[in-house]
Parts: sequence; C-alpha cells; structure tokens
Amino acid sequence: MKKERINRELRRKLLHSFFGTVLILILFYFDRVALAMFLGLLLLFGSIMIILRLKGRQIPISDWFIETFERENVRFPGYGAFWYVLGTLLLALFLNDANEIAAAILTLAIGDSASTIFGIRGVRFLPYNKRKTMEGSFAFIIFSFSSCIFVGWWGLPLALLTAVVESLPLPIDDNLLIPISCILFFVVV
Repeated sequence: MKKERINRELRRKLLHSFFGTVLILILFYFDRVALAMFLGLLLLFGSIMIILRLKGRQIPISDWFIETFERENVRFPGYGAFWYVLGTLLLALFLNDANEIAAAILTLAIGDSASTIFGIRGVRFLPYNKRKTMEGSFAFIIFSFSSCIFVGWWGLPLALLTAVVESLPLPIDDNLLIPISCILFFVVV
C-alpha cells in the first residue's frame, strides 16, 4: 500500500509541475489577464464539479482525476487542485509583473513538487514539523531557486521564504500558502 501511495504522490507532483508550466506559458504567450480569466473559469467549473461530486454525482473526467491523483482522506474531492488554482489566480490578480507571477508559479509548481518527491524518501524530520523532512525542505530551496530565471537574485530569498512557509505545520494548504507568501514577498520588495 505504501508503494501505491508514493506512486500516487509522484503522479500528483508531475501533474503539479506540468500544470504550472502550462500556466507560465499562458502568461507569456497571452498575458496576465488571460491567465486570470483561464484560472477563474477553471475555478468556477472545478467548484461546480466538486459540488456535484459531494452530492454523489459521477463525472467521468473528474472521477478519473480523483482516482488517479487525489490523496486519501482529503476534506473534499479536488481539494489540492482547488487550492492550487485559487492560489495561482491570486498571483495573477495581485501581482502586476509577469516575471514575478512566473517566479511564484515556478516556485509553487517545481519547488513544492521537489519537496514532496525528495521529502517522502527523507529520513531527517524537521524539529518543528514531524510530517516534513530536511531533505524535502532542501529540495524545495534548490528547485525554487530556478525562479531566478524570472526575477534575478531575488529568487534566492523567495526560495528561502517559501521553503520555510511550506514546512510550517499550519492548517492551510500549501498550494494557497505559497502563493500568498510570494505575493507578500513581492509587495514588500
């Protein structure tokens, strides 16, 4: 059973990374407004599917995504995807600079994925959060540092900040926390 859980996490994080890449492409091939509209529509249709699923309705594509990618024991179907879309929508709404939005999406897509992929194999747990590992946090920093492509050396403090935020034992999903911390970071700097 543990192997299936790890395989599901790997599939989830590959989708997580792929979707983030698609969002960055939409941002640069179109613009911030097009990205916000796309994410807003996705959030609307996704919310409708979540409501229908909670009412017991079967939706083939939604069912397949949930069976293939969803974690066990989530609060509602599509839980992680909902927060991911909402978090990236907030980035498109509150940040004006396309490079800052792209850096934040890359941090969420690649950094968060790396932290899970390396973290599930980690053995050194964080002293303040026994559900997270040092290996996962270190991977988050290293892979999030790729945001320097878009924001130069500001990518380093962004990677450090978001790695800390992601590692905290908070009751809010990191797919929302990471974008909010990126927004605050870019507003302050």
